Amino acid sequence: MNIKCTQNIFKSSNDVSSITYYILTPEDVEIRGVIQIAHGMCDYFSRYTVFAKYLCSLGFIVCGNDHLGHGASVSRETELGFFAPKNGWSCLVDDMKKLTDIMKARYPDLPFYLFGHSMGSLLARLYLPLYGKDIQGCILCGTVGPVPFARTGIRLADSVVHTKGMTYRSAFLSKMTFNNFNKKISQPNSMFAWLSRDKNTVELFQSDNKCNFVFTATGFRDLFTLVQKSNHVRCFRTTPHDVPILLIAGDKDPVGSYGDGVRTVARMYRAAGQKDVDVIFYKDGRHEILNELNHLDVFGDVSRWIEDHLPTKNESA
Repeated sequence: MNIKCTQNIFKSSNDVSSITYYILTPEDVEIRGVIQIAHGMCDYFSRYTVFAKYLCSLGFIVCGNDHLGHGASVSRETELGFFAPKNGWSCLVDDMKKLTDIMKARYPDLPFYLFGHSMGSLLARLYLPLYGKDIQGCILCGTVGPVPFARTGIRLADSVVHTKGMTYRSAFLSKMTFNNFNKKISQPNSMFAWLSRDKNTVELFQSDNKCNFVFTATGFRDLFTLVQKSNHVRCFRTTPHDVPILLIAGDKDPVGSYGDGVRTVARMYRAAGQKDVDVIFYKDGRHEILNELNHLDVFGDVSRWIEDHLPTKNESA
């Protein structure tokens, strides 16, 4: 199958940066829908190419942008992990909507789905109350449940911002966030072993300057804010109740509290009145299940769920 890959930019909602976005379009097939991917922290869209091409092979157009402070949306390495002086988390959500608008202008009649991984899943969860009525489904991959230290993390990060500066990279904040993620892995072969059982995935991540970096103090403040806001009852209650949601995660993913956090998120959506919430766990899977040993199982489950939630001929996207 031929896949047309295009790259372009738009002006970020922070009114300063240029956001790089990508569109993968399958050729010579019937197009069934559009899937927008929101990548995670210390991540970028091109790491999802294998998954995107798989979805293209099924007739879906796939798009995504590199968030502020990530990938090709930075002009120099010093910008990695920095979004904006204030409310950078909101800029990320708004930038996602800008890409949605670009795609909907081109394909107004196609069903639209949002896929968010890790930090991208938190962005997706804040996107839903604002714009969820305009999409046909959302997949939350490796998401985060309520974290007791989120509020404390915001205060600590804010303190670092005021004492060291917005772009200071705090080893303390990084250790507070990630230091225990390998604790249930016997003899981890890397500080990033918690990402995947696939050694090649871990090695590539560790050797990639666009992945292996420490967030700025403001970046951590935004991250903790995302965790807090996405797990607030208001976020669940204001999400349109008829948008289908799929949560997927490895049962050995420390980010999702080894399944407990993901179950809590699903329970809170259901308690708020969400009509269609599915959950799939992958045995022994770690955080990046799209890059796990059994990633093809994940690909298949996601594609089947999307196909099950395609509008019928009597419905419109």
